[in-house]
Amino acid sequence: MRKIEFEVPTEVFGDFTEKLAETGLNNRVLGKNEDDEIEIEVFYDKEDAKIIDELEEHLEELIENIEEEDDDEEEEDEDK
Repeated sequence: MRKIEFEVPTEVFGDFTEKLAETGLNNRVLGKNEDDEIEIEVFYDKEDAKIIDELEEHLEELIENIEEEDDDEEEEDEDK
Protein backbone atom coordinates (compact mmCIF):
# COMPACT_ATOMS: atom_id res chain seq x y z
CA MET A 1 0.00 0.00 0.00
CA ARG A 2 1.29 3.43 -0.96
CA LYS A 3 0.29 6.80 0.42
CA ILE A 4 0.32 10.39 -0.72
CA GLU A 5 -0.43 13.59 1.12
CA PHE A 6 -2.50 16.39 -0.36
CA GLU A 7 -2.41 19.95 0.99
CA VAL A 8 -5.83 21.34 0.21
CA PRO A 9 -6.73 25.02 0.62
CA THR A 10 -9.81 25.43 2.82
CA GLU A 11 -11.65 27.23 -0.01
CA VAL A 12 -11.73 24.06 -2.13
CA PHE A 13 -11.86 21.41 0.60
CA GLY A 14 -15.47 20.46 -0.19
CA ASP A 15 -14.89 20.16 -3.95
CA PHE A 16 -11.73 18.12 -3.48
CA THR A 17 -13.18 15.73 -0.90
CA GLU A 18 -16.23 15.18 -3.09
CA LYS A 19 -13.94 14.01 -5.91
CA LEU A 20 -11.89 11.97 -3.43
CA ALA A 21 -15.01 10.23 -2.10
CA GLU A 22 -15.92 9.20 -5.66
CA THR A 23 -12.64 7.28 -5.93
CA GLY A 24 -13.39 5.04 -2.96
CA LEU A 25 -9.77 5.27 -1.82
CA ASN A 26 -9.02 5.10 1.90
CA ASN A 27 -8.03 8.46 3.31
CA ARG A 28 -7.81 10.49 6.47
CA VAL A 29 -7.63 14.14 7.37
CA LEU A 30 -4.43 14.90 9.27
CA GLY A 31 -5.24 18.49 10.21
CA LYS A 32 -4.17 21.97 9.16
CA ASN A 33 -0.63 23.01 8.32
CA GLU A 34 1.07 26.35 8.95
CA ASP A 35 -0.36 27.72 5.67
CA ASP A 36 -3.91 26.96 6.86
CA GLU A 37 -4.25 24.19 4.28
CA ILE A 38 -5.91 20.92 5.22
CA GLU A 39 -3.62 17.91 4.95
CA ILE A 40 -5.24 14.73 3.65
CA GLU A 41 -3.47 11.38 3.47
CA VAL A 42 -4.66 9.01 0.73
CA PHE A 43 -3.78 5.32 0.58
CA TYR A 44 -3.65 3.55 -2.77
CA ASP A 45 -2.28 0.54 -4.62
CA LYS A 46 0.04 0.70 -7.61
CA GLU A 47 -2.83 0.09 -10.01
CA ASP A 48 -4.60 3.17 -8.61
CA ALA A 49 -1.79 5.52 -9.71
CA LYS A 50 -3.93 6.93 -12.53
CA ILE A 51 -6.64 7.89 -10.04
CA ILE A 52 -4.02 9.70 -7.95
CA ASP A 53 -2.87 11.57 -11.07
CA GLU A 54 -6.47 12.64 -11.68
CA LEU A 55 -6.81 13.85 -8.07
CA GLU A 56 -3.59 15.85 -8.40
CA GLU A 57 -4.83 17.46 -11.62
CA HIS A 58 -8.21 18.20 -10.06
CA LEU A 59 -6.58 19.90 -7.08
CA GLU A 60 -4.32 21.94 -9.37
CA GLU A 61 -7.37 23.15 -11.32
CA LEU A 62 -9.19 24.09 -8.12
CA ILE A 63 -6.17 26.06 -6.89
CA GLU A 64 -5.85 27.81 -10.27
CA ASN A 65 -9.50 28.84 -10.03
CA ILE A 66 -8.89 30.35 -6.58
CA GLU A 67 -5.92 32.31 -7.92
CA GLU A 68 -7.93 33.54 -10.91
CA GLU A 69 -10.76 34.69 -8.62
CA ASP A 70 -8.25 36.51 -6.42
CA ASP A 71 -6.77 38.22 -9.50
CA ASP A 72 -10.25 39.26 -10.67
CA GLU A 73 -11.06 40.73 -7.25
CA GLU A 74 -7.80 42.68 -7.24
CA GLU A 75 -8.55 44.11 -10.69
CA GLU A 76 -12.04 45.16 -9.54
CA ASP A 77 -10.55 46.88 -6.49
CA GLU A 78 -8.08 48.75 -8.70
CA ASP A 79 -10.90 49.94 -10.97
CA LYS A 80 -12.72 51.62 -8.07
